Amino acid sequence: MSGGDDLRLEMELQLLEAMYPDQTQFDARSRDFKFSDGAAVLQLRLPDTYPESDLPSVLSATDLSKNDTRDRVQAEIESLHLAEGEEALDAIIAGFQSIVAATNNTSNSQAVIDTPGGTNQTPMPESGKTVIIWLHHLLALSKRKLALAPSSSVTGVTKPGYPGVMVFSGPTSAVSEHINGLKAENWQAFQVRYEEAVLWDFAHGVGVREVETMGEIAKAIEAGDRGTERKADFLKAVGIK
Repeated sequence: MSGGDDLRLEMELQLLEAMYPDQTQFDARSRDFKFSDGAAVLQLRLPDTYPESDLPSVLSATDLSKNDTRDRVQAEIESLHLAEGEEALDAIIAGFQSIVAATNNTSNSQAVIDTPGGTNQTPMPESGKTVIIWLHHLLALSKRKLALAPSSSVTGVTKPGYPGVMVFSGPTSAVSEHINGLKAENWQAFQVRYEEAVLWDFAHGVGVREVETMGEIAKAIEAGDRGTERKADFLKAVGIK
């Protein structure tokens, strides 16, 4: 690897550490890169020629339930059509996070309560959830309109520009449907930074509003009794605090 490639990789790793504090590890000798998101773990092997040429290979990948997702992650990487010669770790991590989120949602939706007789099953009552999404950018008017058009039961805020940020809260099924619809658009570096089974309050009340700055998002989510806690969660999710 040339000196220029060493510098590029070093800068990429520093950026990832800033984006995901205490979630990334890199062994310079083996060139193994590890990303952890709770119990979910992704381990990659970086070729000696990366990032100038060749892409990382997947050594292992497990979701929150420790299920092997290596094949799914490899397929996700191939579907991204990443260009050789460009930094790719951020996009690969985003793909891994989307798979982890999808498998977690599937597990939650399959939770049931058995009746005493054991012959009938009743679905768990639907809960609410809040999701924070980080995008490389959110510029196109068509995409901004999509972000602002979830089910009427979903509330949140979006920020266009570099980076793009979206916060959605509402019934689990409605939020998941909206997120899955946005993922289907294959937006660059689509990362779910926060996903919890809680409902957030917003200063504007209901619906999804577009704002211009991170500060305006923070102000919008400070509403309600737990506003300070929500703001801290948001700042941590976007790597500001």
